[in-house]
Amino acid sequence: LHFLRAFIATSSTEFHLPCRVLTRLDLNHQLPVNRNLRIQGLETPPGFTIQVTPEKLQFTKYGEKLTYQLIVFSALLHLSKMYLELLLVQEMMRCFRVTFILFVFLLLSVIQTSECETSTSGDYIIYMGAASSDESTGNDHHIELMSTMLKRSGKTPMHRYKHGFSGFAAHLSEDEARLMAEQPGVVSVFPDQMLPLHTTRSWDFLVQESYQRETHFSEMNSQQELDVAVGDTIIGFIDSGIWPESESFNDMHMRPVPDRWKGTCMRGKKTEPDAFRCNRKLIGARYYNSSFLLDPDYETPRDFLGHGTHVASIAAGRIISDASYYGLAGGIMRGGSPTSRIAMYRACSLLGCRGSSILAAFDDAIADRVDIISISMGLFIDNLLEDPLSIGSFHAVERGITVVCSAGNLGPSSQSVVNAAPWMITVGASTIDRGFESNILLGGLDNIRLIKGAGINIANIDRTQSYSIIHARSAKKIGANEEAARNCAGNTMNRTIVEGKIVVCDNDYGNQAIQWKSEEVKRLGGTGVIVIDDESMDLSYIDPSFLVTIVKPVDGLEIMSYINSTREPIAMIMPTRSRTGHELAPSIPSFSSRGPYLLTRSILKPDIAAPGVNILASWLIGDLNAAPQGKEPPLVNIESGTSMSCPHVSGIAARLKSENPSWSPAAIRSAIMTTAVQITNTGSHITTETGDKATPYDFGAGQVTIFGPSSPGLVYETNQIDYLNFLCYVGFTYDQIRRISNRIPQGFACPEQSSKGDISDINYPSISVSNFNGEESRRVSRTVTNVASRLIGDEDTVYNVSINAPKGLRVRVIPRSLQFKNIGDTLRYQVIFSSSTSTLKEDAFGAITWSNGMHRVRSPFVVTSKADI
Repeated sequence: LHFLRAFIATSSTEFHLPCRVLTRLDLNHQLPVNRNLRIQGLETPPGFTIQVTPEKLQFTKYGEKLTYQLIVFSALLHLSKMYLELLLVQEMMRCFRVTFILFVFLLLSVIQTSECETSTSGDYIIYMGAASSDESTGNDHHIELMSTMLKRSGKTPMHRYKHGFSGFAAHLSEDEARLMAEQPGVVSVFPDQMLPLHTTRSWDFLVQESYQRETHFSEMNSQQELDVAVGDTIIGFIDSGIWPESESFNDMHMRPVPDRWKGTCMRGKKTEPDAFRCNRKLIGARYYNSSFLLDPDYETPRDFLGHGTHVASIAAGRIISDASYYGLAGGIMRGGSPTSRIAMYRACSLLGCRGSSILAAFDDAIADRVDIISISMGLFIDNLLEDPLSIGSFHAVERGITVVCSAGNLGPSSQSVVNAAPWMITVGASTIDRGFESNILLGGLDNIRLIKGAGINIANIDRTQSYSIIHARSAKKIGANEEAARNCAGNTMNRTIVEGKIVVCDNDYGNQAIQWKSEEVKRLGGTGVIVIDDESMDLSYIDPSFLVTIVKPVDGLEIMSYINSTREPIAMIMPTRSRTGHELAPSIPSFSSRGPYLLTRSILKPDIAAPGVNILASWLIGDLNAAPQGKEPPLVNIESGTSMSCPHVSGIAARLKSENPSWSPAAIRSAIMTTAVQITNTGSHITTETGDKATPYDFGAGQVTIFGPSSPGLVYETNQIDYLNFLCYVGFTYDQIRRISNRIPQGFACPEQSSKGDISDINYPSISVSNFNGEESRRVSRTVTNVASRLIGDEDTVYNVSINAPKGLRVRVIPRSLQFKNIGDTLRYQVIFSSSTSTLKEDAFGAITWSNGMHRVRSPFVVTSKADI
């Protein structure tokens, strides 16, 4: 037998959840768990599927409790241990967040007790703010605390931070952690949590999107194509490691490693360390192990998950001709900045990414002198000083390093975006124009009907063989739940009926559920699966060795009509073929996390969208787990997620830094955002997975382009004072801020009587106004910097404004023209929002665009009557 132990913790006293020990869990099947909770939604990591019944809870009064059923599915029996994090969100008068941490042990003995087990110790991060100006000595408080409190008890810090910031991580009791938090010089003490990873043609598509803009590209069109070397920027990836032998990381014809590089190449102590070598492309590699009970003990920067290798090749992989996934998606594969150098910081393992290791990676990356840091992971937080990514990225940006982060895969729920601090570039996902068709033929030769489907299957298909086709409901076991059966849930269908047939399944549970549907039908002897779904764009979850295709609901109705009207219905699922240029793109997939930001509605996140659906990139060499049945291991793989979107923007940021070495991280972000597009390859507005018009909550400023950011015209410089003011506005005191940063300008003080609403006034490329009641006007200010050369001779550059405002909202810009004389000149303008109605019924979206005839500088805005909590 296999067992699951669930240790349940909550950050809100609203939920009094006792710990439970659940027995007799077979991970091949289902486990019902009843809880009385007030819950709206659920998100699970890859590898496990969590089904909630019912999916929607309707409350009629405050304090009402409703019951839902939680069912755990998994096929990960080959793992000896697994870590999950489940996110449950409630929306009533305000939002609360409940986090379930489930540690899954595959035990061979019976758990004897059902009492709550509470640990009195754990791993903690002690954050002590800015590092000493003398990095060799570190923070004096840091040394004193370690010597007096740790050595006394015989404990050794797991990590010490001294380059970009100060602090350490250690295993402490709860009493020791509380005592640490009370010491002078300590900014915050928080548990060392595990962060989940947000797990070719995309760059060609972005080139096409760039040329759709009616914008002058400042010599880009004639002098600089995508494949041309653009410089020696160094991209640091905090991820699962890297496979150095991949062709994407070949250093042929590359110049020597830049002199400014101060990093190292750790070869590791295990798994043949001598076989891991860096080169002029992969110039550095580090790894970080922790004392976490479930963390695999492999000491090497080598990637065993594939995630780090995949994202690194997207951002900076060398050009590879004729790359394909078993003949699909063939063509030239390349990274966004093929000549950039790569430094890998392996902070992640099979179980996720430890916060303490992430901070250690940030600390080293700052000292190593990387230019860009790319991070495809994240965590919901309600306190910036307890978020490793917010802390590490703040100190990196202070030192001129651009930090690019994934927005998360918790969409389409509102307020699901993560990594949304204003010093980060937050990237959502979009689709590209490449589709994987796996069509269906209904009926015999005398009456064939073609149904369009989408899937990735490379199974050995007999093109002359048709199979009987049924709906899963007709195969329901006696006593099984009908809803579960029509969704092809485990142990709900009769093997005798399913065997040898193509089964049509409904899909009420999202992308990840498609995998266990196909596994269940395959287990019962079925020959293929047709899933009816109108939101699934991600095909990377599908087992390519089994016949699986996805159809739209309208096509599902036609299939069901054929089944119900035919005595012996038959069908054939055709082999997959990839087609480019035939898909409406981009659109926003359902998994991409949405705004507004949970911490405050007064900043717009995500910032930008980039390709993140069915992306082809390099993979581990010889990975048998990634090989479909009967196939050799692939050299490339197809993956989806904002994990894939993030490195697209990282690659573009690296190109911009190479072209403009003096540009700040804020200037790079501004150039990327203000040159984004909001239209598809057919000229229509970008939509979501449901066909609705996408809003800035879905894609920020829009879809990123490649060439536009190289010539933005104007940029919004969000400076150090803006970031310090942001900390004031979210509630930090001057004393806290003084310890966080040692780069506070003289005379700085937190504005008096400030609030989260004042965040609207930081100099950000987008505008978000909250708590707008319509009775009084709201005024925000922005400052733009001219980065474009003069147009003609010595004439001044004049930008005029155009405003796109929705009905019911009046928007004025003062002044309406900006006249620049020199590069580097800055000018300020104000935007005044007012309304003809008392309150806004819905959030209002629009944009302000400055143009001089050659450059268009667009800033999206959101105005809402909702207030920050």
